Amino acid sequence: MSEEVKGQQNAQKAVEPKKETPKTEVEALQVEILNLEKESKKLELLEKKANLQDLEERLAERELKRETKRQRSLTNGATIKSLQNADVIQQRRCTHRKGGDGATAVVGGQGQAGQYAVLKHTFANGDMWVRCLRCGKTWKPPIKDDYKSDSEYLAAEATYLAAVNFQTLNVPSTACQFRFSDNGAYYREVTRNSTLR
Repeated sequence: MSEEVKGQQNAQKAVEPKKETPKTEVEALQVEILNLEKESKKLELLEKKANLQDLEERLAERELKRETKRQRSLTNGATIKSLQNADVIQQRRCTHRKGGDGATAVVGGQGQAGQYAVLKHTFANGDMWVRCLRCGKTWKPPIKDDYKSDSEYLAAEATYLAAVNFQTLNVPSTACQFRFSDNGAYYREVTRNSTLR
């Protein structure tokens, strides 16, 4: 070859940019892909950490709500028990009678009249409930299953019958009477915890 042709080829090589070989382009792409995957994994990790933190916060909030509800229930239970104890004390002091002199007779339930301050109501099953208008005590037919022994049951029945026979000028109220196949036993069980308050 002539020197002239060699010179032209060298000039062309000098003018042409150096082309990378396909091997180096593939390596560069692989490096870029690895970097992108690395960034993607970092972002996934951050997302998982954020989701985990959100989940922990929700669980903590739920547990706090449960604890608040439990504390409220305990407080309400203590309040109800305290009110029931106060009612029992007041009902034990009460004579359930009308009349009396001064605040102790009216507020303290220390009536002295011959008539009782009670209302009587006969329910649909024929049971009569008696309620003191001063202290709120309610007498109703006892349920045998509620007592440990026959003597306790008989004592409760005697107390109930005494309340039914309290002398009062108040007119008893009544509901429509129905005939029950079990003589009202189921009705008594369902209304076991009810009072005439």
